[in-house]
Amino acid sequence: MGVYVKLGCVLGLVISVYALWIEHQVMTRSNYLALCDLHQYASCSRVLSSKYSKGFGIIGPLFGDNSLLNQPNCLYGIFFFLTYLTLDSVAQRLIVVQLKFTMSAASLVMSLYLAYILAFVLIDLCLVCLATYAVNIGLAVPAFENYFSAMDKQRKNFAKKE
Repeated sequence: MGVYVKLGCVLGLVISVYALWIEHQVMTRSNYLALCDLHQYASCSRVLSSKYSKGFGIIGPLFGDNSLLNQPNCLYGIFFFLTYLTLDSVAQRLIVVQLKFTMSAASLVMSLYLAYILAFVLIDLCLVCLATYAVNIGLAVPAFENYFSAMDKQRKNFAKKE
């Protein structure tokens, strides 16, 4: 299972770096057309240059557009996948299992939030975004399995001591 998690992290990194490339190209080249720009309502470029592509559309209004926290979402993705990959490479102690569970749960919540923004606010289809959501789901499944298995094991060990 660890190989699949590592592959998922690498795939997530590639997608996030590509999203960052798109954002940079859109800002520097007025006529840029990304490979994932398929139609008027299926445009990664439009989504990745929207106000929701930085700080999840939340940080700017709360802390200001110039806040250090108001970074492109794909930078958060790069940090997430690098951290997750690092955690997956160390001994699977309970704290690591709990961190991966918490990170996966947070990524699912943010994926749902951003999918809602994509579908109902921007009314667009972003293949890069959908691919990121799929990777997040793929990483969450083993994280949740490992977490509940570890909690069950801990509960059984605690019951033996009583």
